[in-house]
Formats: sequence, C-alpha cells, structure tokens
Amino acid sequence: MRKLKLTPARQEKFLEALSDTGSVTIAVAVAGTSRTRVYALRKLDPAFASAWQDAEEIAADLLEDEARRRAVEGVAEPLVSGGKLVRDDSGQPIMVQRYSDNLLLALLKAHQPRRREKSLRLQLPALHSRADAGRAIASITAAVAAGEITLGEAAELSRLVDAYMRASELELKAREGELSVFRLLK
Repeated sequence: MRKLKLTPARQEKFLEALSDTGSVTIAVAVAGTSRTRVYALRKLDPAFASAWQDAEEIAADLLEDEARRRAVEGVAEPLVSGGKLVRDDSGQPIMVQRYSDNLLLALLKAHQPRRREKSLRLQLPALHSRADAGRAIASITAAVAAGEITLGEAAELSRLVDAYMRASELELKAREGELSVFRLLK
C-alpha cells in the first residue's frame, strides 16, 4: 500500500487513533500514512508534537482507567473446574467476578511515592557533646513515634550519630595527646 501525504485530516485521524490506542503503528495504519512521516512532522511542527504528547497522555489515562476497573470492579470470567466449563441448569456458563490484586498494587505504587523517595524533614541538634547525641537520639525516637521516619531509617540515623560522636571523641583525644597515632589507626 502506498502511504499518502500527511494532510491535516490524516494528522487528525492519526492523533485520534493514537489517543484511542496508544500505538503509533495502529495510528499510522488508521491514518493511511507512515511512521517516517509522522515522526518527521513531530520534529518539525511543535503544535503537532504537543498534540501527539496530549494523545499519548489520553491513551495512558485510558489504560489507567481500565486497570482500575479490572482491579476494583473486576472482570467476569467463566468458571472452569477440572478443565471443563461449569454451566448452570439452563446450560449457560457460570460467570465469576475476578479481581486483580497485581493491578491494584501497581496503581497504588504509581500514585503513592515510596517512603524513602519522600524527603526526610528531621532536624537533629548540632553534635558537639554526649548531651547533643542524647538529644539527637531523642529527636529520632520522636520522629519514629510521629510516623515521620521508619524504624530502619531511625536505626541508620542512630548509627550515624554514634559514629560521628566516636570520631569526635577520638579527634579530641588525639588533639590532647592522649592517643598516639598508632592507637588511632587500630
């Protein structure tokens, strides 16, 4: 089949098919043009490129709506037992509603950023003394209680506070001459 020129009418057909299917291959077939022509036009025409992006977003929204429907409302499927279709008294297949937990989890992940991706807003006091370290640990404990950080994050922060305080004490002792270079390196 000879691919025809990409007229405004064919552009509109392409964009409509792209928004319905999300497939460039299907959209060029519906519009009667070629991938080469639509990609070339997208590079040259900012308005067409913007409309293309809008069409892809519409297609993605349609996919998300379908995923939500299958996850929440479910899909009617025929009941099969022992490899055979189960029928009711009138001979009609018995249908059961199936739901997709995997789709539901995918939707949740898409709409709720994982905890570690969220920025951590925890003010720790300056660490200059053992008392400062105690206040820092108290802040970490309060953040866990308030649900601001997880226990794993609290453990990691506590290890950092402890390591910082140990390093500060070693540095202070080294300055005061209480430790030799050899004991610091051990």
